[in-house]
Amino acid sequence: MSSSPSTPPIPGQRTLAAIVFTDVVGFSAHMQKDEETTLRLLKQDFDTMRELCTQHEGAVLKSTGDGLLMYYASAVQAVASALAIQRTFAEQAKSRPADKNLMHRVGIHLGDVFVDKEDVMGDGVNIAARLQAEAEPGGICISQTVYHVVRNKLALQVTRLGPRELKNISQSIPIYKLLLKAQSIEEAAKNRPAFDDGSSLPIAMPTISSRAWLVIVAGLLLAILVLLGGRAWTRHKQAMARAEHEQAALSALTKEEPSETALPRHRITRTLADWRTELKNKRSRALDSYDFAALAQDLRDPASPVAGRPEAETRAQVLKRTQALFGWMATHLQKYDRENPLVVRELAGTAPKEISVFVGADRRLYYKEGGATRQRDWTDLKPPVLAAIVAGAIVQADPLPPREVVQGALAFASLYNLPELPTALHEGRARRFRP
Repeated sequence: MSSSPSTPPIPGQRTLAAIVFTDVVGFSAHMQKDEETTLRLLKQDFDTMRELCTQHEGAVLKSTGDGLLMYYASAVQAVASALAIQRTFAEQAKSRPADKNLMHRVGIHLGDVFVDKEDVMGDGVNIAARLQAEAEPGGICISQTVYHVVRNKLALQVTRLGPRELKNISQSIPIYKLLLKAQSIEEAAKNRPAFDDGSSLPIAMPTISSRAWLVIVAGLLLAILVLLGGRAWTRHKQAMARAEHEQAALSALTKEEPSETALPRHRITRTLADWRTELKNKRSRALDSYDFAALAQDLRDPASPVAGRPEAETRAQVLKRTQALFGWMATHLQKYDRENPLVVRELAGTAPKEISVFVGADRRLYYKEGGATRQRDWTDLKPPVLAAIVAGAIVQADPLPPREVVQGALAFASLYNLPELPTALHEGRARRFRP
């Protein structure tokens, strides 16, 4: 396992990250009883957490007093790190007196975070903190978003706790409890009435003619066919209703939120087309190589034709959303692997080519072609190919990605003039669930 930590988010930027939030159980009571010992034990535990965090390619962003806030670019590494932390403390507790141990709760969520010079904030942090409060002493709670990413990557024992109303969180969050050890489930024996000698009650069968048997059998078959047909029709209606619901949910995320400063669609299209032309005239390769840092620098150029104009803000907003999309893709594609890659088709052409990709544990992109798997850089993918992967990842995501990711896909389509990408988003979700 690599020992190099993840690079924390750059101050002033948003990114998608796996956030791990820890807290000491009954910390105030421990401090009242023996402040010196409690602080010494807390320092020891923090040292252990930091070491295991680094081993799992994470980074400690800050201390919250009796807890740590840790950042991971990979949800898989975040969960593996949390399990290692709690298992380590559980093993240590076996050889220590009870009053020489602290118990910690851990919460993990995959979401949007924003880092400034002194703090880290956002839904990813808030939800992770609330999940930590739901965990048992010595336990771990994760969001459904995290569970869907890691369930095929780690050997887990989980208990679904269902949706929970969390403090200051607008919508209920489905959460899962991780079990540190496999738990056995004993089923109660099913007793059947029997006679003392073990024999069963004899049943007297009436005498029925052959013709009567045929009528009975035919009637039963007809009843079965009617029943199966009714169930098939019910399943069809349910599938159609779900397809419509899923597409409506995705379509809602594609709608632009009202803004007094937003430019009309035709002006957005024009300013992005002008930007592409400007970059081409300057022989800039930033757009082709998805070099968003260089594009951001271009926006800050006082000699830019749109400097100080609303078009400059539009370009910055498109760039910001596209960055959010790429951050989500790099993490989301880790739920796929060599045996089960993301499989999509190109969005244009008379014979669309099939594309199979996944992101490995090393966070590098892998592309399956003709039975072979090759490592690729994101810059190897032309915009139309990447658009197909983006559309497939969003359409097949469960649950749907955050609004900023879907808006990022639309921004990517606008920036690279890919009208087939919005079309795929407006149709693909329903097609996935339609029978």
